[in-house]
Amino acid sequence: MTLELARAPATPTVRALTLRPLSLVLTCLLLMVSAVAWRRGAFYEGGLDVVVVAKAVLTAVAVGIAFLTPRGPGAWGGVRAAPVLWLSTYLAISVVGGVVNADGLPAVVLACRLALLAFALVLITVTHPWQDVISALSSAMLLLAGFGAVTGVGSLAETGRLYGGIPPLNANTICLLVSFPVVVLFWKALTGAASAGETALLLPLLGVIWLTGSRTGLSVLLVVLALLFVATPRVRPPMVAGVVVAATGLLLVSALTPYVAAYAGRGTLADITTLNNRTVAWGAAADYADSLAQQLVGSGLALKQIPVTALYRNEQMLDSSWVSALLQVGYVGSVVLVLFVLAALRHALRLPSPERLLVAALVLLVTLLGVLESGLFDTAPAFIIFFTATLVAYRLVAPLDRAGTGPGTGR
Repeated sequence: MTLELARAPATPTVRALTLRPLSLVLTCLLLMVSAVAWRRGAFYEGGLDVVVVAKAVLTAVAVGIAFLTPRGPGAWGGVRAAPVLWLSTYLAISVVGGVVNADGLPAVVLACRLALLAFALVLITVTHPWQDVISALSSAMLLLAGFGAVTGVGSLAETGRLYGGIPPLNANTICLLVSFPVVVLFWKALTGAASAGETALLLPLLGVIWLTGSRTGLSVLLVVLALLFVATPRVRPPMVAGVVVAATGLLLVSALTPYVAAYAGRGTLADITTLNNRTVAWGAAADYADSLAQQLVGSGLALKQIPVTALYRNEQMLDSSWVSALLQVGYVGSVVLVLFVLAALRHALRLPSPERLLVAALVLLVTLLGVLESGLFDTAPAFIIFFTATLVAYRLVAPLDRAGTGPGTGR
């Protein structure tokens, strides 16, 4: 009985696009807007930054809405402190690294912003059913990506990729914002909970991702969708047929036309072999630390780009959450990050199906993206996805542990 109550309400209540409850969707939208970049190629380096202050105000408003939302009795009963402790440890190491390496103020400011964002996510996951949280996040991402794409559609003619106009979203960011609802819709379709309209929405959303030209984003998304398909125990025949037709079509287009090759190479083989010049920054990152303190605890979250020796530039973004962590929080913080991610995946995989499939897919999506893109542990959409999925996983596992139905209990 306890297990059944823990899983209510039913899975089909997860929606990819909804405005209910409005306060939750508004909170998620404010968090998303505060997490994406408002300026291209600019990073916070200390001092009074108007953009950072404005983002902090939006996050504070979101926290206020979440805090004032009524919570039912015992709402905090199933909360696990582990995700907050992992994050607090990571942020503490980043602050120590910033202070030790004379970059303390930016490190403290960015750590506080990330802590405030995490606090808002804790509040909404405590206050609302997990299905509503996933639905609201998906809706907020679609609204933000849609508005940014519409206002920035002219970028297709200028660069061949879809960038945001207002706000100036990076093409990879649009890809991630759309990938979240795609995973939700595909999961619903596999479990038989999606309507015909929701299933049909997958095609235009994948089209938007294609227009962004995000090779990493699309590749990781396809891997996650393939794993979802394989891991789902019972898939309806129409869905199996649709996936087979789509996969066959993709293989034929790849083999018989130049479109996929042109998409992957963007006209040059060098971009593929150097991972779009990422390896240049990674090579420089290996020799960046010049003291034991930098090696152990890093230089703080403000470190976003490092000096490089390359043609036409002397600095470059790190473009990898894992490489960034190595420089921002050092070896100690990187170990914490790895353990945190492994703990999140472990708890996601302990959930009953189909919840296990969705939560694990979301954690895996941003974890794999973090290899070639930054933001997994920063004020960014990737962190919002990761931390929310982790909170949901821990919250759903708690009733199972109390009921004695976890692994190794013999029940």
